[in-house]
Amino acid sequence: TPVHIHAVPFIFAIGVTIALIIEINLLPLVFTKGVVSDHELCTALCEKVLQDGGSSVDAAIVGALCLGIVHPHVSGVGGGGVMLVHNARQNRTKVINFQGSAPKVNPTLNVWGNEGLSVGVPGMLLGLHRAHQMYGSLSWNNIISRAADLAREGFNVSQSLASAISQLEADKIEGRIRDTFIPDGQALRFGSYIRRPDLAEVLETGVRYFYQGAISEEIEKEVQANGGVLNREDIRNYSVEVQQPLESQYNEHIIKVPPLPSAGAVLIAALNLLETLHLWENDVTENQTSRWIDAALLTASALVSELGDPQFNSSVIDHLSALISKGQAAGLQQRMKDVLQLLYASNSTIHPFLTEQLTGQVVIMGPDDLIVSVASSLNRPFGSRIMTESGIILNSLILDFFWPNQRSGLLESNQPGKRPLTFLMPAVMVPTWNKCGTYMALSSSGGTNRLNEVTKVCSDLKGQVSKVEVLSPSKVGHAFLFQPP
Repeated sequence: TPVHIHAVPFIFAIGVTIALIIEINLLPLVFTKGVVSDHELCTALCEKVLQDGGSSVDAAIVGALCLGIVHPHVSGVGGGGVMLVHNARQNRTKVINFQGSAPKVNPTLNVWGNEGLSVGVPGMLLGLHRAHQMYGSLSWNNIISRAADLAREGFNVSQSLASAISQLEADKIEGRIRDTFIPDGQALRFGSYIRRPDLAEVLETGVRYFYQGAISEEIEKEVQANGGVLNREDIRNYSVEVQQPLESQYNEHIIKVPPLPSAGAVLIAALNLLETLHLWENDVTENQTSRWIDAALLTASALVSELGDPQFNSSVIDHLSALISKGQAAGLQQRMKDVLQLLYASNSTIHPFLTEQLTGQVVIMGPDDLIVSVASSLNRPFGSRIMTESGIILNSLILDFFWPNQRSGLLESNQPGKRPLTFLMPAVMVPTWNKCGTYMALSSSGGTNRLNEVTKVCSDLKGQVSKVEVLSPSKVGHAFLFQPP
């Protein structure tokens, strides 16, 4: 019998956390589709893909491309991302990492204030294409045409986009990006109608043309005109990484997150710390629980500087193993308690790093047993703020190598081909013991403040799935609760 769906949508802020929860009690597994994203137009496009027989990954690809069109300040083909795909029937999970990489020429100049030097190789389009090769059902052209049609037909400016455009106006940005979003000196406002036929053409020209043709040359020209070093060889040589997720047991579930250079290990470490406290077996208030979560995240995040891209520094594997081990959690309890005392003394809560990023988020649970969570980003609003002739807004990925609130100003070295540590956080939680039980897929908009929200949602899962309060507006942007009849 198909499960019943109880939809509980919450919309509360720009850059939210989104989640889907499904309860499965009987075999064979029966899924009813569920879709959430950051924009209603993209959610509708994803649902249409599923209705037309597309796979959950097909739907996620369309959703991610759609967000790059309607929220160009957040993501797009000039950026990168991470997709996590879990096959519930086979109990197999893959991570498709298409986060961008540093140019071959390693800049020694200070990237702050130099937009061109902040641009890394965009991995978005190639990564989504790789996901389609692995899990696609509809043709690639079918998928592309749906996003291209939206770009060509146009859409209304959302509140999120309008807010980002107003910041462009305040910063007196010049060039193509101003001409597009502040035409004739008049900034597009909430509800304004905009068409992007230029992006439609980029999508329709194809992946090969993007990475090995005129578009790569166009990107090279634009970046170098703005003082950068990225060239067409960097773009041509870019490759997508297919990885195994990091996994850890949390109470009666297994949490699956992207491996390095994603900072998913911080989420696992924080949950391990919380598990040692047995908060839900004790009489602990919601406010007290929130403080413990803040303390756990701050304690785990203090170790993040030891992480990075393992292809360039094998020692990070040892640091990773220590960070996510249950034994390490027990050893960090006292440090977490010290942090908690400081939080109470200062009456403060966790705050984001200065390099907090915005992220486009899509989560899909389709009828094909696939659970998909994808996060994509330009790294900061409008990325580098450089727009090519074809309308592609380029990322500011390289800024993720530099953390201005760290004493040294440098978290990890910027090396040619290296991928920076990222807080893109698509995640899946599955039952530990068998296929029956509660499944959850979620994504965060990046940075430690959104990681805080993801941790709260994950930690609240135990024993509270039937309670709508578990997904309160302070924690989750959009949510669907799936429960058995």
